[in-house]
Amino acid sequence: MLLIGSVALTLGVNGQHGAQDSAVVTLGQRLFEDSRLSSPEGDLANSCSSCHLQDQDPQGHRVFTDFFNRSWVPYRSKDPRRSELRNSPTILDSASMPSLHFDGEYASLEDLVRATLSGRPMGWLPTEANQAFDHIYKTILEDSGEPTTHSAKTYADEFKRAFNVDIKAAGRQSTIDLTVNAISSYVRTLKSARNTPYDRFAAANALPSSPRQNESVRRFAHKLLEQIASLESEGSVRFVAGFEREALSGFKIFLTTSGASASGNCVTCHAPPLFTDLSFHNMGVSQAEYESIHGTGSFERLPIPNAAAANRPSTDFRETPTRENASLVDLGHWNFVDVKASPLRRAGETEDRFLARMIATFKTPTLRNLAYSHPYLHNGAFTTLEATLLELKRLSELARKGQIRKADEDLVRIRISEDDIKRLTAFLRTLND
Repeated sequence: MLLIGSVALTLGVNGQHGAQDSAVVTLGQRLFEDSRLSSPEGDLANSCSSCHLQDQDPQGHRVFTDFFNRSWVPYRSKDPRRSELRNSPTILDSASMPSLHFDGEYASLEDLVRATLSGRPMGWLPTEANQAFDHIYKTILEDSGEPTTHSAKTYADEFKRAFNVDIKAAGRQSTIDLTVNAISSYVRTLKSARNTPYDRFAAANALPSSPRQNESVRRFAHKLLEQIASLESEGSVRFVAGFEREALSGFKIFLTTSGASASGNCVTCHAPPLFTDLSFHNMGVSQAEYESIHGTGSFERLPIPNAAAANRPSTDFRETPTRENASLVDLGHWNFVDVKASPLRRAGETEDRFLARMIATFKTPTLRNLAYSHPYLHNGAFTTLEATLLELKRLSELARKGQIRKADEDLVRIRISEDDIKRLTAFLRTLND
């Protein structure tokens, strides 16, 4: 295992097969960082690493995110936009995710990488996939080698070493497939180091690191609270550097899933070790953004078709709201959920009811390394943890009044004060590697 900053790179390095795996990852990282693969028609030369930075920006370290609320894309006259639809999330631990993007559009890293290479992040228009792959193949084929931190070898040499293929003989389609394979293999090595003050505190106090198989998150949280209470009553809590009493107080609020006060209900969606359930929830964020433009109650009045009438994914329902066009909104997972086979659908629930429940749902982000991934939420609306938690407090209060359309039931259960937010923030800061 290699450690780069706070990132654990897990590589197979035993024997010949391990060496080949390492060559694939090395090639994947070079492709990940190569801006020449983007469209020459755009005004920015983007690479995968343009939105997923480490230490390239003088503003500071990143955990494979950027500093924008919505990432920049190359401007094209036929699609005059500068910003992507959403904030770029960290790609650490992507190998553990069953679906990718905030809306769950992609079922695999390979699908995501292929679409990114030929999509707007790299300056390509929706009709230009073939041109994109032609350009990428030509760039790889004609590469003469550059004195980079990775290798001065040509791409032809690196593909030969990684996959034992001659890319000229293999042709465009095979080379593109191998390019997708290499980048995906590199991304799979990117894992959070899990050496945070919280991780050390949990280990020092023999706290379980995750729910057991078939154990509910609420039962897991209740068990943790009981164990912490027992340690406190005995005066045997072992604190570690970076995890002190205020953080423990915040952790208890984080774990509390019911009650009239000091119930963060955070663990329900953010259980360790990844601090995400990898599922989708409507926390009112998309509604709040829409109503900030079109007024209170406007989101409730927005016509959204039922399962039979819906044309998904919808162009209008997968856009950033604007003052000029009230039909534009981001409904998240609503666009891609499989109404017939989704594991989120409840027994006996009709397709219409289920699809309505998926309105404005987005994938739960990880809480690890938040110090290096601001701004927060899928639209990058807030730059501080305190402001983000204050907004969730506000939205939970609106949800209890029935003023959040199809609010997630776990949003309703959040009952925190501003004083609770200070303690929760102290805990969240212990999750930084």
